[in-house]
Amino acid sequence: RFQTPKDPAPVNTIGAGSRSDEQPLMTALLPTTNYGRTIAARPTFFVYIPPTATEEVFFSLKDENGKHHYQAMLKISGRGGIVSVTLPNNAPELEMDKNYQWFFAPISPGGILQPDNYGVTGWVKRVAALTSTQANSSINPLEKATEYAEAGIWYDTVAVLVSAQVAQPSNETLLSEWKDLLKEVGLDAIANQPIAEHL
Repeated sequence: RFQTPKDPAPVNTIGAGSRSDEQPLMTALLPTTNYGRTIAARPTFFVYIPPTATEEVFFSLKDENGKHHYQAMLKISGRGGIVSVTLPNNAPELEMDKNYQWFFAPISPGGILQPDNYGVTGWVKRVAALTSTQANSSINPLEKATEYAEAGIWYDTVAVLVSAQVAQPSNETLLSEWKDLLKEVGLDAIANQPIAEHL
């Protein structure tokens, strides 16, 4: 089971998207707190996006003071599904124990980002690596994901399960664990959505 961290989540300023059982809207893959921890210096962020005519999305990461850490315009196929964005090697590493807010927004075809552009947002904090996982890189994905989940390391739990599913798309155990994780944190509406592209 995923253990929600005890450290308080920062105050959120933008909606995280849909959590209803109807056709899901764009949704950040995060617990209801809209906050998650990572052990990665340059983590991967996940968003469900419905099929869209959009060809580009805007992604940004700011520190708690609103200072830009990274931003980019990214190409997207528009097919819909769960997409991911990883901070590239030329982006600064996240500092330990600091909160950062990320923002993901589709850009209208031929348009530009507007101040009121609809998007999803979430928070991330980098924490120290788990010594047992760090010491055993050959641990199988399910064990690794379980270890991260029990330690409340959200982003890495998701990243491990997503990459394992991409590598083993017909593995029913992985698929079941994935759906259980999303349902546990209130993301039932997107639990059956396909893993799409890495932007």
